[in-house]
Formats: sequence, structure tokens, C-alpha cells
Amino acid sequence: MDLTDVEGDSPTCSMASSMKTWLSDTSKTQRKLSEYTIKTTTAQKEILDQKISKFFYANNVSFLSVESKYFVEMIQALRPGYSPQSRRNLAGPLLDIAHNEVENNLKSQLNEVEGKVCITLCMDGWSSVKNDPIIATSMHTGKQSFLLSTIDSGSDKKNAEYCLKCLKEAVDEVKEKYNSKVFAFCSDNEAKMKLLKEKMKEDDELKTIISYGCSAHYINLLEQEVTPNSILKYIIQIQKFFRNHHQPHGWLKEKGGLMPQIPNDTRWNSQQACINTFIQNYYKYVEIANEDKLEMSITNILSNPSLYREAQHLQKQVDVVSKALDKLQSDTAILSIAVNEWLVLLESEVLDPYKANIRKRMEEATEPFFFVANMMDPQYL
Repeated sequence: MDLTDVEGDSPTCSMASSMKTWLSDTSKTQRKLSEYTIKTTTAQKEILDQKISKFFYANNVSFLSVESKYFVEMIQALRPGYSPQSRRNLAGPLLDIAHNEVENNLKSQLNEVEGKVCITLCMDGWSSVKNDPIIATSMHTGKQSFLLSTIDSGSDKKNAEYCLKCLKEAVDEVKEKYNSKVFAFCSDNEAKMKLLKEKMKEDDELKTIISYGCSAHYINLLEQEVTPNSILKYIIQIQKFFRNHHQPHGWLKEKGGLMPQIPNDTRWNSQQACINTFIQNYYKYVEIANEDKLEMSITNILSNPSLYREAQHLQKQVDVVSKALDKLQSDTAILSIAVNEWLVLLESEVLDPYKANIRKRMEEATEPFFFVANMMDPQYL
């Protein structure tokens, strides 16, 4: 029976009319299968790829993780219509896109300044996670800092001549790529960097560039000098014992002790961390020693009451230096602040025995224009 042929007031006609109305309404609200799925367009996929890739680059996450079963499951749970890129693309095209974006952002920020931006270059030697030698160069505008280059020296000897070559390339890159001018150069006091600065004075292209030392680096060296080995060696011996021996470390952990820290030449404020953790753990060390659980050499050191007093005195000295170092390694550190922190160290009573060391490091780190900057800084008037 065709519902369109049914007319009248009979029950059959009424039911047929209702069915007709229902079918008509249903056809208007009919759903498509695509409405119950999440579709990722090509444009959306490109955006998601780049967002995920930046997470890997910024956090130094292994590219292998992008193909992890659980990573893929997580992404698909968040966005069922999207599949993440392979590690090959993460290390290739996507890395190029991220690099170009950073380059363009840098150019854009520098172009916002009228005329050529005056740049300070900083150069330092690093080691990669694979312990390969790296020459890292950063550029500073006075308000912002940018990584300019990281050069793997490979089989080349990382000496003053090689660093001079890298510096010339960096100066040219700043000029040609970013339309800016290098007017100053900062480095640490390593022997090859000292020689590099001497070679700069003999080079026609670089001799007009102001060069100076990194005050934060010099103060880190000073921190090592105000922690004499005559006392520190016993503290380190205790720290290493509880850090490197499984059972004593377990006993310390059970008593709520802190992880013992060891000084490291390349890790700033590590002397302070070593002394602080020794002092905080000291009575736990003694408690463990009194239970006859330690080697006799360690017990004998801990039984010396003067060691704890000497450690507390060292802590007072190191804390003053550490405070200055923290200020100079901050993002807001400037030359005038460096001068002020050196003067604070010179005036510190607790550092009286090391005045000669402070003056020597200050002379190595500062130049006459440091003091001009300090005299012109309103906060020190």
C-alpha cells in the first residue's frame, strides 16, 4: 500500500499519516557516518606535525620515541584521525621547517630595530651528548639572546687558530644574514681563548671589536679558590663514600638524607652544593658511623669534631661567592652589575683571607668600560 494513497479519517488512515510524517522528519535529520569520525585535513596534519616536532626538539627527546607503540596510542587517543610522523621525517623535513622558522623569527626581531643592531658574540667550548667537541656561539642584542651556531670541530684541533676562524665566520654571518654588526666579544679565561683575544688585536677585521672575559666564569673559579683542598678533600671523601657505596647510600636514604653532591669543574656552584649537602647530612653520617657499619677510615674522619665547624665556615664563604655568581649568570646581568658584585666580594669580611684572589680575578674579568657602565647606572649613583 502506498502511503500517499491513503486518505480519510479511519484509524488506518491516521496511522498511515503518522508514519508518513515520521519518515519525513527522519529524512530531514539523517546523519552521515563522517559526522561520527574525526577527520584530519592535510593542513591540520602539517600543523600537528610541527607542534609535536617542536616538543621533541625543545626537550631533547629521542626521535625513536615517536615510533613507540605507547606514544602512537596516546596520540591516536587524543586525535583518532591523526598518525604521527616517523623519526626519519622528524630528523629531516620537520627539523628543517623548525630551523627555518627560528631563523625567520630571529631576522624579524632584529629587523624591528632601526638601523644595524650592535651584537655581542659569546663563544664557549662544549661537549655533545656523544662527547664530541663543539664550539658554540651565541649573539646578544642587549635585550635578547640567540644561539648563532654550534660547530662540531671533528678532527680539527680546537685551538686559538681554529676558534679565530670560527669567530670570523660568525662575524660575517651576523653581517650578511642578519644585517647587524658585532662590536663586542665575550669568552671565558681558558688558555686558547686568552690567546684568541691576543690574535684578535692583530687581525684587521677583528681588532676594532671589544673583547672581555666572562665575570660569571671567573667568579666560579674564585668559588673553587675559597674552598681550600685541605678541608674539602675530607668532605669529598665522605660524600663519595655515601654516594658510591650501595649499602651506606641505602642507610642514608632510609634516614631521609640528601643525595651527596661532588664538586665538578664545569658545573657552577657545585662546591656550594657539596658543602651544603655534607652539612645537612652530617649527623646522619655520624649516626650511621656510630652503628659500626662503616669503614674505619670514614669513621675516623667523622669522629673529628673540627670537620663540621670547618665545613660551616666554608659554607659562609662559599655562600657569598655563590650569591654573586647567581646574579651574574641570570638573564638580566649587565656590566654594571658585574662591577658591583666584584666590589661586594672585595668588601666581604668573611672573605678577608682571599682578598688577593678576588683582586686578581676581578682584574682578569673587567675592563675600563665596565667601570664606566657602573658609574652611569642609576641604581649605583
